Amino acid sequence: MPDKKILYVDDEPQALKYFARLFEDRFDVVTAESVDAALEYLSVHADQISVVVTDQRMPEKSGVQLMEQIRFQYPNIARILLTAYSELELAIQSVNEGGAFRYLKKPLDEDEMIGTLLRAQEYHAVLDERDRLLREKLSVLHRLVVMDRIRGLATAATALEGRLNNTWQALVAYMQQSPVKQRIAMQMEEISSLNMIAIARREAEMMVRTVERILHDTVAPAAGVNSKLSLPAWLQDFVAQRQAAAQDEDVAIRLVEPLPAASLTTDAGLLTRLLEILLRRISDMQDQPTQIEIAASVQDDAVQISAKGCFGDLDSGQIASLFAAAIPLQKWPIGLDMDLLSAFMIAHHLGGTLTIEPTAPNGPGLRICVPRTPPAVHNNEIDPSWFDTVYDSLEQWENEMLDA
Repeated sequence: MPDKKILYVDDEPQALKYFARLFEDRFDVVTAESVDAALEYLSVHADQISVVVTDQRMPEKSGVQLMEQIRFQYPNIARILLTAYSELELAIQSVNEGGAFRYLKKPLDEDEMIGTLLRAQEYHAVLDERDRLLREKLSVLHRLVVMDRIRGLATAATALEGRLNNTWQALVAYMQQSPVKQRIAMQMEEISSLNMIAIARREAEMMVRTVERILHDTVAPAAGVNSKLSLPAWLQDFVAQRQAAAQDEDVAIRLVEPLPAASLTTDAGLLTRLLEILLRRISDMQDQPTQIEIAASVQDDAVQISAKGCFGDLDSGQIASLFAAAIPLQKWPIGLDMDLLSAFMIAHHLGGTLTIEPTAPNGPGLRICVPRTPPAVHNNEIDPSWFDTVYDSLEQWENEMLDA
């Protein structure tokens, strides 16, 4: 990698030319005629600058003020203050407020400046390398935390097999649609301020809460028996009961007509909770007032119900955050939102599927597909080959996490 540039800041044009001419044989020098010009340059090219050398006495803003702002915005850039005056108070101020690497007097001594610039560049390189290694360590630890959570989810899915149908299939479908690798990339800029070791230690407690949340969202609302529902009547009643609460959150719910004159036999409590979760997730995608359209169709022996937001397509970041809606990183480091996982669990328990629809014409939104007749009675006996599927999936996910 080529050496980074030296930025020299002075309000005197002759001083700028002199500095550039004096040191351009040894360093790549760029100049700025004011504090504001220097900050504007750094806003675009900060990653190309290793050292800022600034005159102290300039109109409007001083060199110390510039260094103070650089110290806050670009702490790895070494800062050198120049002044024609020998003032102990100014030297102390340049260190305390601007974090000066060195304080030098004008007129410049060429050899002294060259030595100072070389040491400043070395100092900057050390800071950059330290941060690079820290990011790598945090990245590995973060991925390990993520993988531990996924293993925990796999354990939870296995444990819930006695209470819910098809929990492993639900987790697999969830993981296939969840852009976990991208979520990791998004979080890398956030985790530097967090104590990842403390987060890792908290994982056991969080997994207990995960199972509790899934049970609350699935087993608790279950009616326990299947009942025959008129699809249009059920949807009309569902929307009517939730329109007032939705309007309080600047969300309008609209049924797309005509609704198919069809019926289905299913667990009404779980189907209601499933659609509630879908509405909540779509509402969280958009800060501005919006409308959610609920549509239904019948295909063969299955009913499809979609909840679509009336706003633009979801970008990759929004899709990633959909799996972590309303859960800050500090509280939920993996970014896998539990109520959406619960929705996958419910859909598969009912013998159906859940699909994220990020773009038009079907999205942005979510679509569920459930059979019109209840699936066969769940068999609690597990085929030994099922564990091979679990282990193979975990190995694949772990490789993806560590290579992200």
